[in-house]
Amino acid sequence: MNKSASVKKWQGFSVIELIVVIIILGIIAVTAAPVFLSDDGVDERLIEVELVSALRLSQERAMQDVQRRCYGLSITTSEISPLECGAGSVAERVIPLGSEVNLTVNSDLPAAATGFLFNSWGCPVSNQHTATAEPCGQSSVEIVITGAATRSVCVQSHGYIRTGTCG
Repeated sequence: MNKSASVKKWQGFSVIELIVVIIILGIIAVTAAPVFLSDDGVDERLIEVELVSALRLSQERAMQDVQRRCYGLSITTSEISPLECGAGSVAERVIPLGSEVNLTVNSDLPAAATGFLFNSWGCPVSNQHTATAEPCGQSSVEIVITGAATRSVCVQSHGYIRTGTCG
């Protein structure tokens, strides 16, 4: 047997093998690419992250300034803005919602759909807290962000803020 003949026989792939591999890679690319290239849910995730940050900042301010009872969030159909004891909202801290994103607030607090405050212990309370101090444990607040995807932020009745449903 000639050594050079047996080495030549196994030196590469056949054209058919290469075509089959290219076809398989093409099928995988066509099915997987939309998952990686899609921007579905990006707006909702961004709002979720900004909302958690705004909630935690308002909560910290309420816990540090125990003399005044006016730190929380104001919620409208177009934006979420911080409430800071009568001070105007800083434009950088306002979270715009956009026309394709809807916000739903689930809570037993009165008028929570338009906003709520934090008490000096960091618990969510109603906007009536500015006039009459309210205790912890009244109700959790779940904020549902709906658009191309659905995200949730939960402020539990004793002040713990996290992503996900309150259930």
